[in-house]
Amino acid sequence: MFDRGFSDPPRLVVSAIGVAMGRVYFLVYRVLINLLLPVVLVRYLLKGMTRREYRHRLTERFGLIPKQVRTGSIWIHAVSVGEVNAAAPLVRHLLDTQDLPVLISCVTPTGSAQITRLFGDRVGHVYAPVDSGFAVSKTLKTLQPRAVIIVETELWPILIHGVSSRNIPIAFVNLRISDLTFKRARYLKPLCRFALRDVQSFCVQTETDAERIIALGAQTSRVFKTGNLKFDMEAPPGIQDQAAELRDMWGGPSRPTIVLGSSHQGEERPFMEMLVRLREAYPELVALIVPRHPERFEAVYQEISTFGLRVVRRSEWPADSQVDADVILVDTMGELMLFYAASDLAIVGGSFAAAGGHNILEPILVGTPTLFGPGMSNFREITRLVVAADTGLQVQSFEKLYEALKDHLDDPELRESRIRNGYKLLQANRGALEKTVGNLQPILNG
Repeated sequence: MFDRGFSDPPRLVVSAIGVAMGRVYFLVYRVLINLLLPVVLVRYLLKGMTRREYRHRLTERFGLIPKQVRTGSIWIHAVSVGEVNAAAPLVRHLLDTQDLPVLISCVTPTGSAQITRLFGDRVGHVYAPVDSGFAVSKTLKTLQPRAVIIVETELWPILIHGVSSRNIPIAFVNLRISDLTFKRARYLKPLCRFALRDVQSFCVQTETDAERIIALGAQTSRVFKTGNLKFDMEAPPGIQDQAAELRDMWGGPSRPTIVLGSSHQGEERPFMEMLVRLREAYPELVALIVPRHPERFEAVYQEISTFGLRVVRRSEWPADSQVDADVILVDTMGELMLFYAASDLAIVGGSFAAAGGHNILEPILVGTPTLFGPGMSNFREITRLVVAADTGLQVQSFEKLYEALKDHLDDPELRESRIRNGYKLLQANRGALEKTVGNLQPILNG
């Protein structure tokens, strides 16, 4: 509609200029990345001084892949725990239906642990290369993937260009473009257009994501609204029985339990202040705190220990014995869903801090009423659906959270109603996996 009155040659000229600009941006980007590689290496080494996981398998990030990793796989890249969980329905489908090996890459040690926990040796696993020509080329030469599928928002130009330039099919699934990502990417629009032009398929979560990825350079005919794969997640088998056994360790159903999951800096202290007030009305109340980042475990322990309550670390529980605690710090990885299931109420962190929130469907999936704060910019559509279905409650402050927790603790029927509504919400919104697989068929069968 914008081209009316103009002939084709000017459009071709504009297109050629756009490609040329994109190539210039791309070359500058490659030079800058190469200059920054020593900084990236030092950063990983510094992280490795306090967290051994960052030293472990560091060479993979620079393209030195172990020889035992199978070639010719369907390569799925999921940056961390949330993306790994979102990709899980698709991975299981591929394992069950495709006569090809599946390889999953990630960036974080927590993502790596989750891949192992969910799939074991059913999939190959490596750390993704840093986005440099050297690392990407080495990785692709070793892996020789059959196809590459990127989960959610990983717009790495050199990786994307390296894959497409080798005529390897590439697609995005469960794609979302957050406000911050879109704001930043618009300043590099020629680079994004250059990188995205050869991507075969963009399976996006919402209409807004479709509009944004098209604005960044994706071809409209290759963008498909498939919904959110998180609705197709399944609760881990046997999790309710495991949760019941876990809860017995601190007193069972007779002790009301709330969990603050995926907490960020600045959320634990007001939560603890609120907890002290709550315990005046519910003296048997147990609180579980699950920090999002392992490097914060010690600092969080020190902070919550100042409130005069009995605090126990999950990592220090005596085997098969009772836990005498008012507050339990979950300083282990990969157990968040289990602790959600073991609680009467879940508070999803990252929503009271400037972090954009975290996945509020996870506690709903295991049947736990869910509360969360105002900062849910990374999960705007899910938040809208959850609130509309009356299965979760969004509050604007810790004071409002205090009031909401009291209402839920006093009213078992309110909790049961939210659980029922959560089940209906999940059932009504499943189907993203089927749509995504349908759009990936040309890539998988190519």
